[in-house]
Amino acid sequence: MERRGLTIQSIVPDLKARQGIITTRATNGSLVDTNVGVNAAVKPYLDAFPLPNGSNLNGGVGNLAEFFWGFKQTLDQQYLQGRIDHQLTASQQIFGRYTIDNAEQYLPTDFPQFPRSFLSRNQFFTGEHSWVLSPQTINTARLGFSRTRIGQDVESNVPSTLQPFVPGRLLGSIDIGGIPRFGTQSSVNVQLVQNLFSFSDNLVRTQGKHIFKMGGMVERYQDNMVNPTFSLGIYNFPDIRSFLENKSNRFIGLTPEAQFDRYWRFLLFGFYLQDDYKLSKRLTVNLGMRYEFTTTPHELYNRDINLKNLSDSQVTIGQLYKNPSYTNFSPRVGFAWDIFGNGKTSVRGGYGLYFNTNNQQNLIVTVTNPPFTPRPVIVNPTFPNPPFNRLGTLSIRPIEYDLKNPKVHIYNLNVQRQLWFGTVATVGYAGSRGLHLLRNTDINTAVPVKQADGTWLFPAGAPRLNPNFSTIELKKSDGNSWYNALIFEVRKRFSKGLDFQSSYTFSKTLDTTQASTFFSDATNATVSALPEPAGLNYNKGPADFNVRHNWVVNFNWELPFAKGLKGAAGAVFDGWSLIGIGQMRSGLPLTVFLSSNRSRSLWNPSSGPGLGQDRPNFAPGRSYQSAVLGNPDQYLDPTAFTLQNAGLLGTLGRNTFEGPNLRSFDLAAVKSFSWSKLGDKSKIQLRMESFNLFNRANFGTPGLQVFGATADPCPLSARSDRL
Repeated sequence: MERRGLTIQSIVPDLKARQGIITTRATNGSLVDTNVGVNAAVKPYLDAFPLPNGSNLNGGVGNLAEFFWGFKQTLDQQYLQGRIDHQLTASQQIFGRYTIDNAEQYLPTDFPQFPRSFLSRNQFFTGEHSWVLSPQTINTARLGFSRTRIGQDVESNVPSTLQPFVPGRLLGSIDIGGIPRFGTQSSVNVQLVQNLFSFSDNLVRTQGKHIFKMGGMVERYQDNMVNPTFSLGIYNFPDIRSFLENKSNRFIGLTPEAQFDRYWRFLLFGFYLQDDYKLSKRLTVNLGMRYEFTTTPHELYNRDINLKNLSDSQVTIGQLYKNPSYTNFSPRVGFAWDIFGNGKTSVRGGYGLYFNTNNQQNLIVTVTNPPFTPRPVIVNPTFPNPPFNRLGTLSIRPIEYDLKNPKVHIYNLNVQRQLWFGTVATVGYAGSRGLHLLRNTDINTAVPVKQADGTWLFPAGAPRLNPNFSTIELKKSDGNSWYNALIFEVRKRFSKGLDFQSSYTFSKTLDTTQASTFFSDATNATVSALPEPAGLNYNKGPADFNVRHNWVVNFNWELPFAKGLKGAAGAVFDGWSLIGIGQMRSGLPLTVFLSSNRSRSLWNPSSGPGLGQDRPNFAPGRSYQSAVLGNPDQYLDPTAFTLQNAGLLGTLGRNTFEGPNLRSFDLAAVKSFSWSKLGDKSKIQLRMESFNLFNRANFGTPGLQVFGATADPCPLSARSDRL
């Protein structure tokens, strides 16, 4: 059980915007107020935004203001586990274990009217038979079943007079450039249930200098889900002015007759063979091979669709994709070398090829597809009544039919040396190379023209590559990643009342964007994929989770000062320990966006940051260092960016900048003591904890939009989110 009070910071329209006044900055630096009024249809929704109670951002330019509010975050969890063991014979034994884990978490969104809850109910059963066939051979067979259920719901505590966008449903969402999404989230009332049946058998045999391990498994998956994503509808406005003037550039939603449920079935098979070979007293080599594949998922009621070719005029009902998993052979090799033979200095290394067999995350994105779940994208819609009677072309979200299995080559090498007082130092290298990684992107852009200098131009009014559809958000398997890291670690085993560990990692992670979440190409909401003609290299940059420097330290120190004290003094002062955890790391990468699709590429996916937005040009003569001011009220300098010519992509790279860093230290004083009335093995623990002991302000992701819809500069302020 957890009860935690939070202070949430958000961004809302400022008081001038509520009066229909827009503030811009003139070329001479002075502020200019323009009264654009408030459209009558917009006014009740504008009034639903909380009033600002903090300072204006960007000196008032852009009409953004802070809003702080309190929230009580709760977590309730019930966990139960039971186990039975039985010895059948001297060489055989069985056990059975059942686990149930229920949890309900109540969390904030960016606005107090829309709290969300996550609910889970997970049950696991495992039965195992272990058989010692001989002194050299052991066989273990295991049977398992698990049922995991995850749900998400969002409340909508707005006046009943506020009209929903789709009749009979809750209020949808309003996305305004520079302001967090106002309304229920797109994934409201999602229910994911998975039944997993599994059987495995593993054999271990020791023979001379070899330890052979071999085995196999089979798993049957039943993935059942209700996914009403976008069912409430989302209106997009480039900035506050377009909102006040009721000039939405897009509505996305599901038609009233859409079907939200799907029921998929597939099997997974895996087999492996490994040999741990002790070549000498100082050198051991590990050699192995794993083979794993899945059957092609199929929906019980034949509601799978595919798009075999980009030029197809309609989707095909049938198999989602061609199964790529039948060649998933994964070699593994490793070694451990005691250099001097005294057990104090060792070198270890290894390499492995790993595949990610396609799973539920691939399936869930296909739910919102015609003909069963039409998802129109309506350009320049009326607000708040989306014109479903002029749907035009529909958006689709297929999986690449010629899908490749994502794979990653992982390798490492390290040297370890035992020092004094039970301390071990390690210096190592770790790296990986990812291929065929999954990513989501809208491939149905406008038809481009390649210019003499190699850049792509999107002419005004150019049609989409496939005019039969609006967006085609394809889950593709052409992503790449590169990871390289140097690791330094010192660890002291517990002795004389002290253990500690200090680890520093200097790393770099590059990728061409990858979809590790259900829908979005982003993992920290700061990046967007851009049109296909630009190629993957246009999006190659630091990964969303790239952290260049990361130092972590932890310790547990049994205080010696009161040792031996008797009586009341001993009871109060003896037996205390200090436990500390500290971290210092670089900031996460940032991408700067325009407020609109200036390139005219028509790239316009339905989820993720930077929807339909391009990156700007980087101003000539500016350095990336000079563009980062670091001030929470203006983290990036807007003069470092310029608008490119219409029809062109910006020159600014993806994830070019680094966000605010993190510094944190937590300390706890702990005392444990026995109480005879509770039994010999029972203890009571007293804890006094301090989080972020030095009260260091750790700020969140800065605003990422640099120009408004009218091409006025919008200074990029750091939101004052405390992490």
